[in-house]
Amino acid sequence: MSLINLMCLHHPKDSEKSAIRALGGTELNAIVDKLLAEYSAQHNLTTKEIATKVFQVNPNSIASWRGRNNRYKDGHPVPLWALEKLLTLLQKDHSERIEVVKNIFQIECGRVSRRVNAVTTLDSRLAKLCGAHAADGSLYRQPGRGPITSLWEVGDQEKSNIEAVQEWVSALFGIELPLHKKGAMYFIRTDLQVIPRYLIRVFDFPTGEKSQTVMEPPILSNPMDSRLLEPMDEDRRWSLRLDFAREVVNFDGHSTVTGGIVSVGLGSESAKMRGELSKIFEHFGVKFRNYDLHRKMLTTSEKESRKLYQLGLFRGHRRDKFRISLCQ
Repeated sequence: MSLINLMCLHHPKDSEKSAIRALGGTELNAIVDKLLAEYSAQHNLTTKEIATKVFQVNPNSIASWRGRNNRYKDGHPVPLWALEKLLTLLQKDHSERIEVVKNIFQIECGRVSRRVNAVTTLDSRLAKLCGAHAADGSLYRQPGRGPITSLWEVGDQEKSNIEAVQEWVSALFGIELPLHKKGAMYFIRTDLQVIPRYLIRVFDFPTGEKSQTVMEPPILSNPMDSRLLEPMDEDRRWSLRLDFAREVVNFDGHSTVTGGIVSVGLGSESAKMRGELSKIFEHFGVKFRNYDLHRKMLTTSEKESRKLYQLGLFRGHRRDKFRISLCQ
């Protein structure tokens, strides 16, 4: 498994209103109760003293986090910042953090937000979602709300690409996003904060303009990324990197026939991402030429293009066009 330290979803400037809350039924509350009892014993503090001196919250909040609020029979939400602070104060190792994360099933992104699935494992769907966002996604900051509150949107002329994103979002977060169309562009958007939180805090995507700076998320390329609670197998890591790279090309790339030769190309203003994508595809036996001057990368032989087809590149009409070109 590749377990994500969900406490990183918290932003240091989150207010009480924008704080992310974890839900894990009575089991998560029981873990918090055990940790608070341990801290109380270590420092000889009452619950009220812990609430006011350590967490600066109302003692009723501590009682609720411990599962002692009778109105919440199925468990009370616990702020991620409080979980992180408690684990840090007790100097808990990765095993304790793993236990906490494995008992988080839903999150609330804000005090009155709807509950959505907590995605705790770095998997293929997340990597693909990152690839789609890197290519054709946007995060628009919403001033006056939380510190990173954003509207997320992703669009493409290939309808099947956006339908794929719909499926990933539904499977990951339990969110059904309607498909929109404007002109030749299909798109989905949402102001629910769960997707922006993951994109910004887990995958390091910026809000606003990103065309020149976008890159492969470090959590995919760096096996020592601190947001992973467990080491990732190298084969698994390269598989996720391929998922990311393939979707960048699926959304932003194209296939053409020039002089009877089929080629696949991608234009990107980000030199860093072109370099990263070239390295990923080369690992899987496909050579792209990276033309920095023209801000594009291109396969230059039918042999390389056939390898990309075998790797499952493109979907929908783009894949049909690609297949027909290779058969001519």
